[in-house]
Amino acid sequence: MLIPTLKGIKEVTDKVGEVCTIKQSYTVTAAAEKMKEHKIGSLVVLDNDGGLAGILTERDMLNKVLASGNRPSELLVREVMTTNTIYCDFDAKISEAEELMYKNNIRHLPVVKDGKPISMISSRDVIAYWLRHNEAMRDAAEQLTMISTHLKSLNFDDVVDLAVNEIPKDFKAEQTVFCLNSTKTGSSTLYRNGCPLSEGELLDEKRFDKLSDTPEIFKDCGQTCKEAGCSGPRLVIPLEIRNQCSTDDDKQVSDKGYLCMCGFGQRFLEKSELYLYKASLVQEVLNINLTNAKLYQNYQQARRDSEIDPLTGVGTRRVLKKALEAECERSSRYNRSFCLGIIDVDNFKRINDSIGHPAGDATLRQIAYLMRENIRKTDVIITRYGGDEFVLLMPETKLDGGKILMERLRKCVKSISIHGLKSLSISCGLAEWDNEVDDSPKSILNRADSALYAAKEKGKDRVSCNRPMIHTV
Repeated sequence: MLIPTLKGIKEVTDKVGEVCTIKQSYTVTAAAEKMKEHKIGSLVVLDNDGGLAGILTERDMLNKVLASGNRPSELLVREVMTTNTIYCDFDAKISEAEELMYKNNIRHLPVVKDGKPISMISSRDVIAYWLRHNEAMRDAAEQLTMISTHLKSLNFDDVVDLAVNEIPKDFKAEQTVFCLNSTKTGSSTLYRNGCPLSEGELLDEKRFDKLSDTPEIFKDCGQTCKEAGCSGPRLVIPLEIRNQCSTDDDKQVSDKGYLCMCGFGQRFLEKSELYLYKASLVQEVLNINLTNAKLYQNYQQARRDSEIDPLTGVGTRRVLKKALEAECERSSRYNRSFCLGIIDVDNFKRINDSIGHPAGDATLRQIAYLMRENIRKTDVIITRYGGDEFVLLMPETKLDGGKILMERLRKCVKSISIHGLKSLSISCGLAEWDNEVDDSPKSILNRADSALYAAKEKGKDRVSCNRPMIHTV
């Protein structure tokens, strides 16, 4: 048969002239918003002349954000995108485009005409084209399209729910088991729908290794399954979640598992090749989406961890920076006041040197606990600023009110009892927002720090205030 060129590209994709692009000078946040708006997983990146500069995928963004530790708004597309992009010319044959994807192990291929990107085709587009010429495979393509449409969420539980409850409907399976094992922690994730086997039987090591290895059609479910009431045959789709941040091939796979379905009836045996083909497509889609969802889950957890101090349980400097910037903006806009207090443990180095670092850690935990217990206003933000320093951000608070709070905390600290420590005290520096002199997050922190220094100079164990300037006309 004749193999058409991409001039007939509308037969391969409906994205001609509608390719989603972004300039390399834009932020990753802007790119993520555009992907979300258009419900796509990649963008064509343009240079300043409108030519092809690279490709940006969801995986690129997740990997670079996780690896750098920066926020998406701090990274530019040019820092994250894949350069040296593989592309095909508008006059290429579909088979040539397919070969490029296969050789370079990619799923998206820009189509370029006169140096400008005019479309994007995916491996799914090419598969769909060939399947349209094969009536026996058309049903599989349509069902895969449905699965791909639903698998847009980066929520790991949503992807698992689809695998357990929706995909089996397309295969007309009566029983389903979804199982994943973490290669790092050894922990297991197990979900089932209609399967009567016990958890112990499903998590049996030999059984798991067999089912997560190679896709096969088992015409006989096996004695264990039969005794439990399962009806054969069964279809097993092995799954892998890959750790995209790792450069070591041996550590690439972070989770292994399988999706097992059975209870198909006689129709399955009659069309086993079609079912296996559908299973291979589902395997690719699930692996990609499970990997992306897991990476996003890890990224979200890393963000949460970066905002909680692991020793004391209060916020970190990252939390303070965001909260202080927001409070300064709010107070400037509405001409409101707030206070910032810095607490420093007196003679903390002596505590560590004399009775040990565990006692020093216990001291910090006790102080953090007392602050949380004695501050009843839920909008007061407590953060650990340094080794033995804490910062309190007190919205809608004037200097006198802030001093009352700090004095109460200072007196409470004296009640802390640490084995081997005779007495404990803190020094506090307090400053009030002064919008009249173009105050800023940095300046109010500096003024509170100056007040803390003054408290130390005056003998420690006290609260010192840096009062706003008196303005004269």
